[in-house]
Amino acid sequence: MSLKTFHLIFVIASILLGLGVGGWGVQEYRTYGELGPLVIGIIFFAMGIGLFFYGRRMLKKTKNIGYLAFAVLFLLEQNASACAACFGESDSPMADGMNAGIFTLLIVVGGTLSGIAGFFIYIIRRGARMSSLELEGESPTI
Repeated sequence: MSLKTFHLIFVIASILLGLGVGGWGVQEYRTYGELGPLVIGIIFFAMGIGLFFYGRRMLKKTKNIGYLAFAVLFLLEQNASACAACFGESDSPMADGMNAGIFTLLIVVGGTLSGIAGFFIYIIRRGARMSSLELEGESPTI
């Protein structure tokens, strides 16, 4: 499979995932009225739409690269096979190691996203504090 084909499949899957999670968020908001799923839905809708335009730009940029590998991907018989870790015993050391790796990645990604979210919360609060100080007539100190 060519890199262009892999990239195209990955972008299409990401677009569908973004629109699917966006639809889920809006549906949850309509059902329960909570604001959190609506915000997530809007973010993922925006991501899906942004990836659509990115995909179009990527296709224009790589128009001279052939689609033969992409066509062959859909024409050949596809067999799904589990990886060696999933196919083996669930209580083996390999499965324990994979679970530990997944947990570690979850902590790293969750920590990174929490740090980014905390930074934006800090910026929003600081901006609100600065604007309230300007409205009171005081000069904000940085």
